[in-house]
Amino acid sequence: KNIKVKGLIMTFTAIDFETANYEKTSACQIGIVVVKNNEIVEEFSSFIKPAPNFFLPKFTNEIHGIDKDMVYGAPTFKKLWPSIVDFIEKAPLLVAHNAIFDIGVLKSCLDYYNITAKLPEFFCTLESSRSKLPSLSNHKLSTVCEYYGISLNHHEALSDARGAAKVAIELEKI
Repeated sequence: KNIKVKGLIMTFTAIDFETANYEKTSACQIGIVVVKNNEIVEEFSSFIKPAPNFFLPKFTNEIHGIDKDMVYGAPTFKKLWPSIVDFIEKAPLLVAHNAIFDIGVLKSCLDYYNITAKLPEFFCTLESSRSKLPSLSNHKLSTVCEYYGISLNHHEALSDARGAAKVAIELEKI
């Protein structure tokens, strides 16, 4: 759901996943950014051993650059969950750019490993930017970040989560 009050002092957790292939369970990297009172107060990032554990060359070469060697020794989502559960379950709101994708990956990974979680409501900066910044040529995270002068290493999960967090704060000023 959208944040309702203009100029609200926001507290939320931004999240971003990169995947190894077209399977929503194939998360290979997560970035998490905690915002309290419009300030980034904590960040977390980890590679993840994807399930299924294979990388499509297109994803590695054209999207994020992550390959099997980079996730060698990384935890599965199930092993990572205890390290990230509080970031997610204690968040008053989850924020993501194209939240349908990232929340879909989160839910798919939880289902795959039979993990029960209490997920908060989510806010999509892609949808919000489409409605609040209609004049942009597109509403990709890189485009919206460039519009706001936000530094971004696109398709690196922590940078994307940080970008989405900063975009959410900017969009709320409109």
